[in-house]
Amino acid sequence: MFTARKLSGALLLCFFLIQLCLSSPGDDLDEFEDCTNLCEYLTCYEETEQNSNDFDREEAFEKGPFQRPPLPLHLRALLWTCEQNCDYQCQQIVTKERIENGEEVLQFHGKWPFRRIFGVQEVASTVFSLGNLLMHLLGLRKILEIKRNATFEMKLPLLVLSFNSTITILAWIFSTIFHIRDFLVTESLDYFFAGLTVLSGFHYISFRYFRLFLPAKRRLFWLLNITCATAYIAHLYRMITDWSYTYNMQVNILFGILQYGLWTLQCYELYSFYYFKSAEKSHSNLAKDVQNHLKYLDQTKMLLPRFFTKSSKVYSLYPLLLSVIVVFGMMLEIFDFPPIFFDLVDAHSLWHLTTIVATHYGWYNWMLWDISENITQEHRDKVKDD
Repeated sequence: MFTARKLSGALLLCFFLIQLCLSSPGDDLDEFEDCTNLCEYLTCYEETEQNSNDFDREEAFEKGPFQRPPLPLHLRALLWTCEQNCDYQCQQIVTKERIENGEEVLQFHGKWPFRRIFGVQEVASTVFSLGNLLMHLLGLRKILEIKRNATFEMKLPLLVLSFNSTITILAWIFSTIFHIRDFLVTESLDYFFAGLTVLSGFHYISFRYFRLFLPAKRRLFWLLNITCATAYIAHLYRMITDWSYTYNMQVNILFGILQYGLWTLQCYELYSFYYFKSAEKSHSNLAKDVQNHLKYLDQTKMLLPRFFTKSSKVYSLYPLLLSVIVVFGMMLEIFDFPPIFFDLVDAHSLWHLTTIVATHYGWYNWMLWDISENITQEHRDKVKDD
């Protein structure tokens, strides 16, 4: 997250631009074009008296690698057409031949030639997207459970956090659909909600870092809401009227940098707060506060628990560790590689796996600790002073 995130974002953008320039070399292979033409001729066009004399289709099916029509039910259920199925089959045929000849694996239409299972195009990314979806559903359930008995001071932060969680859930739903079947509409929804997730993350940390949960800053809170909503509407308009992968990535990187920069400052502030508090722990009423994080933890779902459970001071830095994991996953995309493990797993799917790890190992627990203990107390102290 943070400084490393800036570096990884810049590198990822450069890599992305290079990929755009190179396009997909597999599309230009003569053998791929010949293969798809033959497959479509055999399987997609009805046999006529004119072409039946110069080509024995039955013999071609017996000797050739192509799937006989009609398409199986599971492919038709996922809206595969005959032409798309030929495209897939020829990607697999050409890739297999290239591997046997010691040649490099190439991308087709901007994607690696993944192995399809029951019509699902990118199995690993689909599974890991579902894993992320589950993690955030469980996180939202935790928020709603605490919300039932929440104090007045907690209600607004929990509402903002639950909004952020809901947006993320929708993003992973559309990510799953997109990786199952790549259409223009599924791709657009995936990109739109991925961008909305980044913006909602920026919204939450801005709300948290600038203390917009305080009654005196309620106007600033609504100003933030309006600004973010307007920015997103403008972003959608820009993408719909003039679709640009480069622009979309630049916007996401910008708000990612801003978001994680604010998280760095927030963690540092909390660390400093508990550092000075621990120095005064000789007072009996403060000693308990220094360990106020323990009741929110599940050490079976926490990384380096022996270290981060020592005190609230150390625990305040826990998001930084989770951020490093996400950055590592992003770095994998920079060093992209052909699919492995039965042609199912690539760098993008592994990035989705790292976000599962970060969410599963205590992200929501930390957020609920911060709201329940830190935000609540700061809210009360501010109202008392006023």
